Amino acid sequence: MYGSKSFYLYSPAAHLLVTDEDAADFLQSQFTNDLRPFDTGQCCYGLWLDVKGKVIADGVVLCEGPERFRVLSERCEGADISAHLERHIIADEVELEPCVNTVGLELSVDGLDVLGMPIPESGRFISLSQGVLYGLPGGRYHIVVPAEDTRKLLTQSLLEAGFSAISEDARGIARIRAGVPQVPQEIGASDLPGEGNLTGHAVSFTKGCYLGQEVVARMHNLGQPQRALFVVQGTGVRPSLPVALYNSEFKRVGELRSAFREAGGWCGVAILKIRFVGVGEILTLGSNSVSVVSLLAEGGEND
Repeated sequence: MYGSKSFYLYSPAAHLLVTDEDAADFLQSQFTNDLRPFDTGQCCYGLWLDVKGKVIADGVVLCEGPERFRVLSERCEGADISAHLERHIIADEVELEPCVNTVGLELSVDGLDVLGMPIPESGRFISLSQGVLYGLPGGRYHIVVPAEDTRKLLTQSLLEAGFSAISEDARGIARIRAGVPQVPQEIGASDLPGEGNLTGHAVSFTKGCYLGQEVVARMHNLGQPQRALFVVQGTGVRPSLPVALYNSEFKRVGELRSAFREAGGWCGVAILKIRFVGVGEILTLGSNSVSVVSLLAEGGEND
């Protein structure tokens, strides 16, 4: 997704353990992707939706045993995911336990090689002596460990091998070019998965019932959504977010959700009404103009 000699440091916003005898079936009923066959070592990316099919959060579910699952999300708050799940635990034997002081490292295949770590198979994760290693859409690999000193040892090895840590802005630009939407900032609580081009890999249409499934299936079967995520560019100072965008007829056509600094200005993601906006158009943001560059296409430029 970015240079093979770069890595990105972050702290996961969510890290939960979901355990007990009904954990597997309960998570299956809430998650948009298929967690079956509940095989130890299985790793699955997907979404948590509300009853209207709107995106509450995204995350990765790791199966560590028939009654033990680990839930991770880079940007979506663990308290929000936990509260959402708690609301739907009725007679289920399910326990939710937050994990604290977790740190993360996103890196390339070359980075894994420097650290002497194997490449996880698609849909699988690897347990480390401390932490876990897994892959995500966009050609990204993540190491999540429970202590800062462990991450320091890993990053020191990468730095000694000539790698460098990238900034939030550089990583944001690289993610946009790879076509990977950011949940919940770019697609979230007021949006449907299809509007963020997430149905291709984050949603199963064969798994059976889950919360919000009916709305998602209806949109999928009826065709194109009314809104979509677009890559946009602007000049000057990066704007405060979120902010409304208008077309040449002064009609509000969407909202700028993210913006990352780059040479000469910024690049970001906006959700726009498809019937009013197309690639190549110029929109207004206050007294400034914004160029619509392209649709945010999932899996655009992977490593």
